[in-house]
Amino acid sequence: MTSSPSRPLLLLPVENQVRELDAKLLVATMAALEGYSSVIGWKGYIDYQIARFGPSIYFAKSISPANTKMLGIKRQLGHFVIAWDEEAVVHYPAEIYYRRRVGQEALQLIDRYVCWGEDNDELMRGHPGFDPKLSRILGNPRIDLLRPELREFFRERAETLRSEHGDFVLVNTNFGSVNGYTDKLNLMRQDESGTWTMGRGSKGMPLDYAQGLFAFRSRVLEGFREILPRLAAAKPQRRIILRPHPSEDHEDWRRRLADHPNIEVIAQGNVVPWLMACSALLHNGCTTAVEGFVLGTKIVSFVPEDDDRYEFALPNALGPRCRNIEEVLAALAGSAESSEVLANRRSLATRFIGSLDGELSSQRIVAMLDECHPRRELSGLATRTWGKMRAEWRQLNKIFKQRFGVARYGEDFRRQRFPELSEEFVQQKVDQFATALSLPTSPRVRQRSLDLFQLTPRSNP
Repeated sequence: MTSSPSRPLLLLPVENQVRELDAKLLVATMAALEGYSSVIGWKGYIDYQIARFGPSIYFAKSISPANTKMLGIKRQLGHFVIAWDEEAVVHYPAEIYYRRRVGQEALQLIDRYVCWGEDNDELMRGHPGFDPKLSRILGNPRIDLLRPELREFFRERAETLRSEHGDFVLVNTNFGSVNGYTDKLNLMRQDESGTWTMGRGSKGMPLDYAQGLFAFRSRVLEGFREILPRLAAAKPQRRIILRPHPSEDHEDWRRRLADHPNIEVIAQGNVVPWLMACSALLHNGCTTAVEGFVLGTKIVSFVPEDDDRYEFALPNALGPRCRNIEEVLAALAGSAESSEVLANRRSLATRFIGSLDGELSSQRIVAMLDECHPRRELSGLATRTWGKMRAEWRQLNKIFKQRFGVARYGEDFRRQRFPELSEEFVQQKVDQFATALSLPTSPRVRQRSLDLFQLTPRSNP
């Protein structure tokens, strides 16, 4: 199918490449079958250039208060905004979630909200500023990659990992709020005088909750720091692969674990083939446990202490809860759990994820595009001009911060979250998706600039 001039451009920004890229490439591949062209790549660059695109359909990964300004610019430029929250499947209590992840003004600047499942839908409908007519329970395309239709896409890579690392335990951590790439990203941080203040990670939280959560997550982090060397010593012939969250200080882990030759810190690539290749996943409160559960990976939840105020309940409920090294070792060595236990866990997961069966989430999202129309008629010359000025000023401000050493805008941190890609690599991925799903064709990939790619429909062969 050739590109239709009546189809608006899709803008698919990616912030954490290992988590988001493949899923959004899948959406772009499915959309190309319906005549849509897409631009996909580093979120910062798409947002930098947002005024240079005509009115398009923009996929926002968050509607937090911090996104309000940019969403307002997109509205002025005539873009139609489809939003979801990459972190909504594992979330804080409603009051805290609303303050951190849902901007009151941002809610007025989106056009559709895609929910992971019933839990996400109920959570959003409970917000007094949310218009329930915007809600669509369509799942999330990240889950598509775990379903039987597409998981074979990762089989070759999984077999390579198994060949390279043998029988290994995968450990995923998500301590970006207490072991951040820079301490400014943490929930709490010490200033030059030694005084503890709230960091960027606690944005939107009451002080007492941020302090309590920081203390709780710090104790869980210490639990992992203590248990990993003991696990390595107990099973010296078994490898342990640690994948820290993209926002964590990876070098801190490498320094601490340098004396343990059977532990390796690796953060590259999509987590799915790692989940397929490992013998078990060890985690605490990590979304990766949800992905592993869908794949059928053995899940072991290390929960050194309980506190319902701060614990993410869903991921820790998807495997046996272990309090110490002895319980962890027993769970890793144990046989598969009963069908009744697995059925109960599946039922719980289904409430949180609405696309475990039936049509793929990416198919459902593409089907929704027929009701999504950029606001060309509402974005007059004066409004678009003001929007362009705001966008260009925002770009200059970001460049200034990057050049004057603000760590979270720095090149090293960006490359930790979004390693450089080639046109050939992206084309190979979309071609593999098309083959796995027996699609008649895949989009043509062209690199527009560093970290930005355009996917264009082409005629059926």
